[in-house]
Amino acid sequence: MISLSCIGAWIVLLTVGCSVTQADDSKIVGGTTANERIPYQISLQVLVSSFFGFGPKRWMHNCGGSIVNEYYVVTAAHCLDGMDINRMSIVAGTNDLRNDSSKGTRYFLESYMIHPDYIELNRSDIGVMRVKEAFTFNENVQPIRYSSDFVGGGVTCLLTGWGYTMPIRIGSTPKDLQEAELTTITNDQCRERGMPVNPTEICTFTRVGQGACGGDSGGPLVCNNQLSGVVSYGTRYCGIGVPDVYTRVSEFDSWIQENTQTSGSASDTPPAGESQPA
Repeated sequence: MISLSCIGAWIVLLTVGCSVTQADDSKIVGGTTANERIPYQISLQVLVSSFFGFGPKRWMHNCGGSIVNEYYVVTAAHCLDGMDINRMSIVAGTNDLRNDSSKGTRYFLESYMIHPDYIELNRSDIGVMRVKEAFTFNENVQPIRYSSDFVGGGVTCLLTGWGYTMPIRIGSTPKDLQEAELTTITNDQCRERGMPVNPTEICTFTRVGQGACGGDSGGPLVCNNQLSGVVSYGTRYCGIGVPDVYTRVSEFDSWIQENTQTSGSASDTPPAGESQPA
């Protein structure tokens, strides 16, 4: 998916931008390299041709996501919308995406589902993906509990991802997983700072020079050791003093539960790459 940043929008979805050139491996804007494993974190990757479409095909990180059980991952709807499932895969079990993510395990997708009320840059920016083969759980790969608890302002949470590390999205995303401790603000405070959020969204703002950026989309905001937010959108330039917006997981916990059941046959799941109503 091409980010709206490629056409100059001010408020943008935080997907990877247009470039696939190489860059340094230095973070989420204002974050640090994650030293500990984040076993629920995945890299959602797309198959692209390098060298502006003329080179060999390779897997490129596009979005984040969170493992919630042995078959399912929660991510942002805009990371899935219009995507060809045959050009998508998930890498789990590593903080390091070097060498075609060889330190992790690659899983291919059986299906994905976008929330039926999803409207880009407006609401319900959440979706789920089912992998063809179950995740092998170990110390590097584990599910995270998703929250049914409302998170208000003033809560310290952990954001992780492979998003761009500079305010302007140039070059490629980092190879080392990045992390940052961010503080939630109330939705009223978020609106006062210029983001037109609704009750199904949650915002963070800690300081100028820190926040989510392109490539962090779909990734986890973890508060009180639970998945509380899914990275959704921010401004065209990252970490410039405007809040980041996440899908509020507690508003969708029932939908997630209903659509990530692991019992039953494969025929119970939606067709590959097709959005289905709840």
